[in-house]
Amino acid sequence: MAITNNNIEALTETVTQPVKIQPSLNFIDRNIIKFGSVVSYLFAVATIISIYEIVVRHFFNAPTIWAHESVIALVAICYLYGGMQCFAADKHIRIGLIYFGATGSTKRLLDIVNSLLTIFFALAMVYAAFTMVEKSWFTPQGDFRLESSGSAWNPATPALIKMALLITSGILLLQSVGKLISAYQGAGYEITASQKGSKLTIIAVFVILALLVLGGLYLFSNGRSMGIQTGSMLLVASIMVMILTGIPLAFVTGLIAILFTIAWFGLPGVPLVSSRIYSFINEFVLVAVPMFVLMASLLDRSGMAKDLYDAMRIISGRLKGGVAIQTLIVAIFLAAISGIIGGEIVLLGLIALPQMLRLGYNRALAIGTVCAGGSLGTMIPPSIVLIIYGLTASVSIGDLFLATIVPGVMLATLYIVYILIRCTLDSSMAPDIPQEELDRPLKEKILKLRSVFLPVGVAFMVLGSIYGGIASVTEAAAMGVVGVFFAAMIRGEVNFKLVHESLKQTMETCGMIIWIGLGASALVGVYNLMGGNRFIESAILDSGATPMVIVLIMMGILLLLGLFMDWIGIALLTMPIFVPIIIKLGMDPVWFGILFAMNMQVSYLTPPFGPAAFYLKSVAPPDMSLSEIFRAMFPFILLQLVALAIVFFNPEVAMWLPNMFG
Repeated sequence: MAITNNNIEALTETVTQPVKIQPSLNFIDRNIIKFGSVVSYLFAVATIISIYEIVVRHFFNAPTIWAHESVIALVAICYLYGGMQCFAADKHIRIGLIYFGATGSTKRLLDIVNSLLTIFFALAMVYAAFTMVEKSWFTPQGDFRLESSGSAWNPATPALIKMALLITSGILLLQSVGKLISAYQGAGYEITASQKGSKLTIIAVFVILALLVLGGLYLFSNGRSMGIQTGSMLLVASIMVMILTGIPLAFVTGLIAILFTIAWFGLPGVPLVSSRIYSFINEFVLVAVPMFVLMASLLDRSGMAKDLYDAMRIISGRLKGGVAIQTLIVAIFLAAISGIIGGEIVLLGLIALPQMLRLGYNRALAIGTVCAGGSLGTMIPPSIVLIIYGLTASVSIGDLFLATIVPGVMLATLYIVYILIRCTLDSSMAPDIPQEELDRPLKEKILKLRSVFLPVGVAFMVLGSIYGGIASVTEAAAMGVVGVFFAAMIRGEVNFKLVHESLKQTMETCGMIIWIGLGASALVGVYNLMGGNRFIESAILDSGATPMVIVLIMMGILLLLGLFMDWIGIALLTMPIFVPIIIKLGMDPVWFGILFAMNMQVSYLTPPFGPAAFYLKSVAPPDMSLSEIFRAMFPFILLQLVALAIVFFNPEVAMWLPNMFG
């Protein structure tokens, strides 16, 4: 979810008058965004290389030795640059509870503080990346060399990626200085008397800044002597306090990782952070993320989703609440094609929500259906949530995809049953569709149903290639991109603008997702070196609680974190600690992965972070407030918790398919 200044009005409803502040882009940011459109085409090159590898390996028995590493390098460069592009366009996620409520000099003060924190983070990253580049480009004797991968092809990609990390860190430093200058000069912060923020917001800002100062003084005055227990509490408190300043979430965990590294291990320990970042972006399984995002972007800009929705109306038209039910069915199809939740909610908000409101559906039912249906992407494969979990937990992604099918369908069924019951008991919740719409000619209905074949075919191609052994999850994602592209071509919708805008959106979305992951990965690495994983593991295992109670505690922690953090940060922060405990308790990490995904689905709907609400607000009618959206999602949150309880107490619900095909 990108919470930016573009939808700032959606985040300031608690202020007397919303204030929209959109300072003009400086020279650096404008050119970063322009060049990003060029860099984004590396995603297309990576997709073509992946398809080439699949073809020559399976049809000509001639596997390449260069495709794997080339794709990783191309995508890694895009990941690094994508973070800078998001920062330039203000597309990174912010927790705006206080930040967007501040105005005038108070907001200016927050921006100055955030810029100073980002400058510190960027300086540390430049130093850390420079030490990596120095070692990878020169021998200890000072002779020039390029570090290579050591594979059969043996390219110099490690040296090039480390240089890319140094360059992007330098760009981030320049951007941060530019934003500091803009904030210091104060342009764009003038307000009228009617736009002043509340006194409570002003007090909250100064309390947060005071806590940051006091926390920093305590951390650096005590350092390692404070002990891991105190250090753990201070670390968690630092995250919670720092995100309230409005600093992009992508930099919060990375900044805290650097601060605790310096306090705990001294300045020489800072390169540990960059080495964790380098290792993270070199994971091949992560290549699936931009591929699925690109699929969703192409689908978003073609007419396939709209036609799929129209086709489903023919099937569900005479049911009570039929339009809401068809929205859920379409959501399942969209999830099976792309797995990108934000895109699904926006699409359904543009297509389904106006239709339900036009037909006189209860507003709360319409809103809840769109948000809950759109969030099914966490459960229906190919789920990016499960891909990240599989990466962090070293669990088979194929097994996770199999395990999530039954719980995902069960949850969708609970939604449908709820809608049917509500609409049957109260006919005003969902008026019948006009008869003239139901009495369309048979030929027209058949033509509409043809629209189902292409998107369903793409979904079967993606999942079939995985379970048929034709492609890995990453390669299947590339096949999905090609499938959606050719489907759009058959429909006559492919043009330069569609491809260009889809690649640009992919760059921004991946920059947002992956940079949260970079910081979280660095923080986990530092915390483990501090002894945090051993501390938490011993605290949980020595508590005397039963295994099921321990898992319940973990679920509670995940639900609590979901109120304030993005799912990828939660996954990378908690799973390296939780999964080894699950294994020691003799429980199946695949089952736990499904519980994690279901927890993250709950987090998509719950305030105050609730990304689904912000996605829908960005395309909803102006009179639809955030508070109305959150209230509408409450029944669906209860249904999610019911489904979570069913899988928790009955692991066979999730493990049935993996055990059958295992």
